[in-house]
Amino acid sequence: MRDAEIEAVYRQYAVPLKKYAMSLCHDETLAEDFTADAFLRALRDPNGCGANRVFPWLCRIVRNRWIDHLRRRERQNVPLDEAPEVAEPSLPVEERAIQSEERLALYRAIGRLSPLWRDVVYLRAFAGLTFREIGEVLGQSEVWARVTFYRCRMQLKGWMQDETDAFL
Repeated sequence: MRDAEIEAVYRQYAVPLKKYAMSLCHDETLAEDFTADAFLRALRDPNGCGANRVFPWLCRIVRNRWIDHLRRRERQNVPLDEAPEVAEPSLPVEERAIQSEERLALYRAIGRLSPLWRDVVYLRAFAGLTFREIGEVLGQSEVWARVTFYRCRMQLKGWMQDETDAFL
């Protein structure tokens, strides 16, 4: 790839790739690191993928970096006083509480999915990949990705409805 091609790829995929990384790690700094690593690898090995398969390849790099990070983190213990602080949003307290509860319920439900199904949800909902790209990232077919995402949605809807019914 020439410099102009690499720059065009970066402009096209940097934001969706960072969104995908954020969906995995929920940490902006890590997401930026994973995204930068993916593009650095693309610079080092420009022939690592086909021209029309760049984004799935970059997503695989980010996913593998995330898995490596989790493995390293399992071997380390971080003291609670060193945990990163979360910035305060500017919404009213009531709205923040409702959004937080809904988001927490959704994340809890997504967490109940199998790891492979979770990846499908993250790649589709947070990274905005097509079903063909999801299939490529996960080594499956486009049809498999489409059907799996549909099944995930139905499962999540059922769980969320059960939680709402239990609350009422």
